Amino acid sequence: MKKPDQSQRFLFENHPIRGQHVSLDESWQTIAQQVGLEGRGLTLLGEALAAVVLLVDTLKIEGSVTLQVRGTGPLGLLVVEANSEQKVRGIARQQDKIEEGMNLQQIFGSDYLVITIKTEGAEPHQGIAPLQGANLAEALEYYFSTSEQLPTRFWLACDEQNVSGMLIQRLPGESTDDDAWDRVSLLAATVTDKELQQIALENLLHRLFHQETVLLFDPHAVEFFCSCSRERTGGMLLTLGKAEAIDIIEQEGEVAVTCEFCNAQYSFDRIDIEQVFLAGETAAASTTAHCAKG
Repeated sequence: MKKPDQSQRFLFENHPIRGQHVSLDESWQTIAQQVGLEGRGLTLLGEALAAVVLLVDTLKIEGSVTLQVRGTGPLGLLVVEANSEQKVRGIARQQDKIEEGMNLQQIFGSDYLVITIKTEGAEPHQGIAPLQGANLAEALEYYFSTSEQLPTRFWLACDEQNVSGMLIQRLPGESTDDDAWDRVSLLAATVTDKELQQIALENLLHRLFHQETVLLFDPHAVEFFCSCSRERTGGMLLTLGKAEAIDIIEQEGEVAVTCEFCNAQYSFDRIDIEQVFLAGETAAASTTAHCAKG
C-alpha cells in the first residue's frame, strides 16, 4: 500500500543511475485549498512542488530549492520551495483564464523559470531555465541537458488529491553497459500518471525495472510548513516606512498582512507599529555602534 506524503530514493546497483520518487497528499491538499486554483493552473503548481522535492532530495544538500516563474500571462506568479528538512510550501496567482492549447510561455507570460539553490554556509546558486516543452517536466529536462548538469528525466502527475513525481539521473562514471541509461529511460517512460500516484514505490519499481537490481532507501516524511511569523511580518513592515504604516492605520484602523503561503493573518495597531519601529531603530543603532568599534 502506498504511504502518503513521502519522498524516497532508489539506486540501480549495476549502473551509475539513481532515482527519486515523491508522493504528496495532505501537504498538497493544504496548499491546493489555500491557492484556490483549478485546472491547468493547479496542475502546474502541483508539478512544480513535486519537482522541487525531487531536486532537494537528489542534491542531498542542507538547505532549500526554490522554483519560481513571474510573468504577465494568466498564471503570472508561481513560487514553490522545498528544504532538506522535508518541509514544502508554494503559491500561485492566476489572473486570467488559461486557454486550451496555450504553451508554458503563454501561460506564464515569461520565457524562463528560475531555480535557486540555497546551501548552509554558501552563497545561493541561481539557474535560469528556458520554458521549453509542453510541460514543466520537459522544461526541467531541457535545463539539465543544456546546463552541463547530469542527464535527468522527470515524470510528474497531479490532481486535486495527490501530486507525485519521479526522477532518474545518470551519475558520473563508467558503465559496463553502454545502453543502460537509454534502456532505463525507456522503461521509466512507460509509467502512467495513475501508476505514479497510486502504486507503492516498491511495486512500481518492480513493474518498471523487474530485470534490473534496484536498491530502495528508507523514505522521508514530507509536510507542509510555512516559516512566516509575527516577528518576520513586523520586520517586513520596516520596509514600508513608519509614516505610511501610520497612514494606513488612520484610514483602516490597522495594518493587516496575510501570508501568501499559508493565509495566516497578522494585525498591527498603532501601539504595535510604534513597537516595531522602535525595535528596528534600536537594532540599527546597535549595528552602527558595532561597526564603528570594528
